[in-house]
Amino acid sequence: MSLEVTRALESLVVEACEKAHPNEACGLLIGSPPGDFDAPGRALVVDEVRPLPNGWDSSAKTNRYLIDPLDLARVETELAASGRGVVGFFHSHPDAPAWPSPFDLMMAWPCVSYWILRVDGGKAADSRSWQRSEDGRSFVEEPIHLEG
Repeated sequence: MSLEVTRALESLVVEACEKAHPNEACGLLIGSPPGDFDAPGRALVVDEVRPLPNGWDSSAKTNRYLIDPLDLARVETELAASGRGVVGFFHSHPDAPAWPSPFDLMMAWPCVSYWILRVDGGKAADSRSWQRSEDGRSFVEEPIHLEG
């Protein structure tokens, strides 16, 4: 399994995450879901990223993110006829490792990628991608392939 993304899209994600610091940034990873979307070893190709507002109240934005379900539904409706869809999510961990938290695991969906960026003092410091394990008890790290 892997996450494939262009350097231009990576720059947009980094910019959104650095701008949000000290709060968590979040957004969608969009692409064409492969036929083996739910299979171990699949590769997801991201062709668009969409930063979205963090929906948590100000008391939790430094260590939680929430994507408004209405925003997600609007994007999925927009993409429905295109053969593209949400293949993952990105979010930042301000001044914390780019490892999924227990809360991240509790909220994780199967099959999609979770790209986490560590942002230290307002600057991106690390970037890792994860997929929830089949049993839902952990995450498995997947390589990020940057192109272009």
